[in-house]
Amino acid sequence: MNLVLRGLQDRGLLTRPGRAPHGRVLPTQLTRSGREKLHAASAAVRAVERQMFSPLSAEEQGHLRDHLALCIAAIP
Repeated sequence: MNLVLRGLQDRGLLTRPGRAPHGRVLPTQLTRSGREKLHAASAAVRAVERQMFSPLSAEEQGHLRDHLALCIAAIP
């Protein structure tokens, strides 16, 4: 996780202090650029989800979501 955060920090997408103010936790905040990228990515994901679910009825979509939730719950 630290490597992922470091990469995002190096790309200017988030900020973290050099030292932890308490314990080992480094508070992390998205930069303006990070928020913009997150917003764009979220919009793209929603568009793909709409396209994927479009052939399914509302009932089928509900069943699929339920089944996916069961699959996720099975992961330790």
